[in-house]
Order: sequence, then C-alpha cells, then structure tokens
Amino acid sequence: MKRILLSLLFSGIFFIGSAQDVTIKKGKILFDKKEVASVDGKKRVYTFSNLENKPIFSIEYRSELFPYGKNKIWYTITNLTTNEKNDFETKSTSFSLFNLEKMIVKTFSEGEYKILTENGINTGVVNELISNNKRDILDEFNREIEEYNKNLKNYLQLVQDNGIYFDNKGNIYKADKEIGKITMFAENNFRTYILKENNDYTVGNWWGGEFKLGDKVLFLKETENPLLDSNTKSIKNNEFFSAIVGFALSNGYTLGNQLKTAVTKNNQDQFNQKLQENKDNSVNLYDVTGYLIDEKGNKIDGKLSINFQTVTQGLKQSNVSSIPENLGKSVYLKSINEKGKEKSTRYKSNSGVKFCTESEDCYLGLKTIGNANNAIGNIMSLSADFSYFYKIVYDQNNYLILEDPESKSLYIKIPNQQKALYLGNSNKDKLQKNFDEYMNCNLNASDYDLTTIDGIKVLFEKYKSTCN
Repeated sequence: MKRILLSLLFSGIFFIGSAQDVTIKKGKILFDKKEVASVDGKKRVYTFSNLENKPIFSIEYRSELFPYGKNKIWYTITNLTTNEKNDFETKSTSFSLFNLEKMIVKTFSEGEYKILTENGINTGVVNELISNNKRDILDEFNREIEEYNKNLKNYLQLVQDNGIYFDNKGNIYKADKEIGKITMFAENNFRTYILKENNDYTVGNWWGGEFKLGDKVLFLKETENPLLDSNTKSIKNNEFFSAIVGFALSNGYTLGNQLKTAVTKNNQDQFNQKLQENKDNSVNLYDVTGYLIDEKGNKIDGKLSINFQTVTQGLKQSNVSSIPENLGKSVYLKSINEKGKEKSTRYKSNSGVKFCTESEDCYLGLKTIGNANNAIGNIMSLSADFSYFYKIVYDQNNYLILEDPESKSLYIKIPNQQKALYLGNSNKDKLQKNFDEYMNCNLNASDYDLTTIDGIKVLFEKYKSTCN
C-alpha cells in the first residue's frame, strides 16, 4: 500500500469530480444509481461481469519498484471469453488510499479508456486494448532496470577513473585539489542536495529522487552519505555523491581547476541577461533595505530577499539549475551581528513574522482559509505548511487587507482570527459559507464589493458597528 501511495503522489493524482455519479455497492457498479455491471476483486485482479452475471473481462493492477524508489504502474487486461490479454498504461482519474477497487472502476469509467459506461460494458474498448500495441511491460521494466544499472555503474566508474573523491563535508577533490562541493539543506523533512563549482556556481540539484542538470534528469534514490549521517563510513568513494558527479561528467562537464560547462560563455551571458530581466520584472525582493519583526517582537534592520515567483521559467538554463524552494514561504534577512559581520537568517511564513521595506511595503506571514489552489499547490510540492507571506495593503487597528504578491488575490484578517480569509472564490455559495464561518456574524458577502479595497473597508466598518 505504501508503494501505491508514493506512486500516486508522484503522479499528481487527486479526487476528480464526474458528471455522473459512479458508485459501487456490494459489488454492483452504479451509474446515477442505475446498475450497469458488477465487479469482484481478488489480489489486485478485478473481474467485471455484465448484468447477466457473465464475466466479460478482468483488469490486473501491476506495480513494480524501480531501484531509485519510484513505481512503474500498469494494467493487464484479459478478455475472459477468448483469454487473450495485453499490458497497457493509463493515468488514474481517482485516488482511494484503501480502496483499489474504487480507483479501478473510476479510472475505467472516467479516464482515457471508458470501458464502463451508463449502457454497460463497452467490449469494443476491451478488444481495442487487447488487439492494439501488444506489450509485455514486465519485460520492458526489467530491461529498463538493466539499462539503468548499467548507466549508474558507468557514472561511478567515471568518477573513479578521474581520481575523484569526497570528504565528510561534501567537498569534491581530484589529486588532492578541491574542484567543487555538494551541499545539503532540508525543509519540512524534504532534503535538497546541490552540486556546486568552487566559485559557488550551481551546476545541478537533487530533490525528491531526481538529480536535475539543466534539462537532463537522473532518477536517483537518496542513500547513505556524510551529509545525511555524519557517522557514516561511506565517505571517500560515496556512491550517492559519485552518481551525482558522474552524471554531470557524462553530460559535458569536464574536470580541471573546477567543474566546467560544455556550453559557450555567450550562451551563459544570454541566460544571465534574460534572468536579470526576469528578476527586474518580478515581484520578488532581492537585498532590499528594510526591517523584520520576529515572533518575539524584536525589530532587526537589514536587507530582505524573498521569492514569490520563479524567474527561470521558460529559460533554457544551460548548466544553471534553480534550487527547489517553496515560493512565498521564506524570507532571508542579511544583518550585522555583534561582531560586525554580516549574517543571513531565514524566517518562515509559519512563524508569524512581519517585514517591511524602506518604501513602507509590509508583508505578514500567516495561514489562510478558503483558497483550494493553495492546498493543491502544497500537495504538489509535498509541503505540509499552508502558510505564506502576504502583502499588507491596508491596516487599521489590526483590520487587515492582504494581497498575494503574485496573483494579486485579496484576503482579509480581523483581530479575533489567527488566519486570513480568501475573497477570490468564484463559487458564491462556498464564499458565503467561508465568510459566515470566518466573520461569525449575520452579514452577506454579496452585499459588499469584495474585489476592491474600498469595498472591503465598507465591510470592516459594518462589521465593527454590528458584530464587534
């Protein structure tokens, strides 16, 4: 079950609504309460019968684990009249953690191959799946593993042939000369490893089982290494580090005084120029003078940096890889410590800190309710933190109007609530429901223009005179 869950998470599967209500009751498949077929499942094999209880076809759910931790998922379909069978792949349209039967029925009634319909079993689709594109996916899987292991062995050998080795801090050496380093940081129990040159230039990064090198990807399972476990004995010839460096070497990175890219300097200059243009046109803050008030109320002056939106989207990155980060969730403050040295401190949005620029633009970290897009974004990034930094566009006695810096969506926060309320829900019934629960007062959301700051001010005044 754990393997099924992981594969579904990495595939980005969610509950999906259907125009028809497809349910299963005691083995009977119902479309809008009308019985169309029956299903009986044993050990991941599900047999489907028509209304005369004649078995028509079966579907077997197949899952195998790759060495790097991801799953290969496919199905085997069998015509129970002719006993012909075939393997095929398709995306699941529903996810039920403890009910594989439900997922199978939803997938083949709402997905790419609609075998189950309101009129019963579509045998034409069954025959098409069996007759077309004959495959033995288990054999394909085994050959894929064989090729993967062969390539991985070559990467390790490449590192060894170049005399490359590592120390317990992730530094990379050749002939006792440092040529680069691998660093690691963790957020919400998810680790990122970054391969860098001596000049701190990022070559590529590993996150979530993938090492990305520009547009190249190596699927690689995180294994024992000195940055993960300082007591490990696997240091000098560490296989995890060697696979990362070996993959870089095999894709045009050469070894000399430092790791180098095979692309021309001109291409890199063009990338850097476009990257700077994107930064200048973004809502992100880069070393902006201001101050931060931490969770204890301490005011700290310094330079603020935060990413609300990606600036590398659409760019051909050559050998530059952006570090995975939760946009809008972390602000970095460069300040001068007691010894007169500059230090950079990271503050998360879930700590409730507030920061302001010298132009008096202020931002507050907090959680919100009513925005399903935020929830989906967190699920996709495997983040359990549902807080963000929002720009304060109006503040009067802790009655706040907040704005998402990227989408410009508006939120409100009243003094007796810890969270903010999202006002951009296009579903009026859901907006009113969230509004009622949040305001806890007999007010109608539709009576106010919640798309403008002036309209929200009117709401605040009515709330203070009627409800507070």
